[in-house]
Amino acid sequence: MNIFKRDQKNNPSGYTVVELIIVVGMISIFSGLALPSFINWIRIEKVNAYTRELREYFRVVRLNARRWGSSCEVDTNLISYNGVPNDRNYYGFSVLCRDNSQSINALAPAINNSIFQVSNKNFRITPNGRISSDGSIVIVIGSKYFNSGVSLLNCLVIKSPTGHIVKGKFSQRDWISPQMAVSQVDLNSILSPEKCKTS
Repeated sequence: MNIFKRDQKNNPSGYTVVELIIVVGMISIFSGLALPSFINWIRIEKVNAYTRELREYFRVVRLNARRWGSSCEVDTNLISYNGVPNDRNYYGFSVLCRDNSQSINALAPAINNSIFQVSNKNFRITPNGRISSDGSIVIVIGSKYFNSGVSLLNCLVIKSPTGHIVKGKFSQRDWISPQMAVSQVDLNSILSPEKCKTS
């Protein structure tokens, strides 16, 4: 007698329809709970990634100005709300260096419709890599979905005249509107270095 042989009538293999419905329902519930958190995480990472790329880009511009002994004008490109077609190949800043032997703009991080940036002013980088401005440069980066769960406001402060770049979190939040322009200059004097809190 084979004790390993199953009696197919008493022990049917497989799952019933009720068991499958319960499992599919449980998977749907868990997915519904996890999906919003996952989407918010992606949006936060887009803001953080752009902040890191922008910080590195300005460091490279300063090094380039020193290397070639040329001054560079850094201007904020004005881009309206959802103003980036196809979500690519648009840049929040344009840099024009006196020595046009190489294009520093090719290294600029691309901006898209899911994030926004606001800078307090345009500025110039001198041939020795310093910032020619009457005060520090403040750039705030946030998510387009700021009012619906991704309440993250990164900030970069480029100190004048040294050009040292500090990353932090911007403390004032009451000026964020539901339809922030993708890239703009602060005309209301809201951005100040004191509001960028470093950890």
